[in-house]
Amino acid sequence: MDWIKQLILENCKGDSFFDVFGGTGAVTNAMINSYSKYILNDFLYSNEIIYKAFFMQKYYDKEKLVKIKDMYNAIVVDNINENYVSENFGDKFFRHEDAKLIGFIREDINKKYNEKLISDKEYSILLASLLYSLDRCANTVGHYDAYIKGKEIKGEFIFDLIQPIKLDNKKKIDIFREDANILVKSINADIAFIDPPYNSRQYSRFYHVLENITKWEKPSL
Repeated sequence: MDWIKQLILENCKGDSFFDVFGGTGAVTNAMINSYSKYILNDFLYSNEIIYKAFFMQKYYDKEKLVKIKDMYNAIVVDNINENYVSENFGDKFFRHEDAKLIGFIREDINKKYNEKLISDKEYSILLASLLYSLDRCANTVGHYDAYIKGKEIKGEFIFDLIQPIKLDNKKKIDIFREDANILVKSINADIAFIDPPYNSRQYSRFYHVLENITKWEKPSL
């Protein structure tokens, strides 16, 4: 990333930066002090939530989020019911106990949001935190096209809060979840960083577990 950043700064001029296939926003994060306007785009719902959690400049109650985090980490897994995640992904993509916790927390985040106990920003932070936390204990090789078979799953889920990025008021960030081929026709930017999907298979299939947990529509598998 340091090498990419150096190349951009040495060879490109302008004040607006468009991350066309933004992924989890790592490139925009690396360039965040270099420009005044940023445009972030990705096709996945999970990455859109991550952008809003890290980059959306809205107030959130940090003490409230810490209390929720502590509550989640105090849950006794034997005291909660089976749920969508444990029934579909337990002992596959996650250890069964971890899957129960993940599903319970995801349902609780939705409940808090629907009851207006958390704001849009707090919802995004909690959900992005869940995605990062579950990814650390996932039984995969880095994406979710398949899970690792034939060995004991040793993951142990711990809910950790992400740290949102604080920007000065002069910086502007626009967030999109669109087909890049369509979006580029309506975007103006001085610099575009283009890192497209690395093969022709449908991008979302590699991250369907994260997409399911983010959208929380609970489709039949």
